[in-house]
Amino acid sequence: MSHGPVIMEVNPGKAGNVSPDTLQVVLSGAERLLAPAYWLVAGREWPSGTGLREAAWAAAPDLVPRDALSNDAYQVLGCAHLYAGKHSARIVFFSDLTRMLGNAGTSWASLGVDWQAALGELQDGPYPAIFLTVTERAHLLICDPTSWSTGCAQESTRPERELVRQAVADKLTADWPAYMGGVIESRELTALVGVG
Repeated sequence: MSHGPVIMEVNPGKAGNVSPDTLQVVLSGAERLLAPAYWLVAGREWPSGTGLREAAWAAAPDLVPRDALSNDAYQVLGCAHLYAGKHSARIVFFSDLTRMLGNAGTSWASLGVDWQAALGELQDGPYPAIFLTVTERAHLLICDPTSWSTGCAQESTRPERELVRQAVADKLTADWPAYMGGVIESRELTALVGVG
């Protein structure tokens, strides 16, 4: 079975609701709203079966108000921000962060960070996020911190991982503005009809 470099779709209708507080932060910078500096991408549990599955999600950390977060989510976003800045990355896989910590001789657990709770909070919270439909191979490359390393056994997957990263960046760059436009429009409609 061929899995190609990556095939994906963005599913904005599946994303969580955005709270009024988050929307206020988002509206403070239209450019940042429509073209975030970077996205944090993480995998979800792979559903049964093969082919395309909704098995990853992306959030724009710059659009998440830090004062509303648990310490765990705050630490994950802080790490993502440092990584994105250091690597000039538009896409930061959560697995990049895990690998970076491992290379530094530490881990989320040794730092006292419940990474699963943090990712759950960011995925399910009232923050702008989009679910991604990906191939099983792309899912592996997004999720596995060992999918590339300086060791020769894994080095061959690095170019493929970077192709996945670029495909995700291209898809989010193209589809994020429409998604955020829908978020704004739905909030405006809610305000007009007084439903909340």
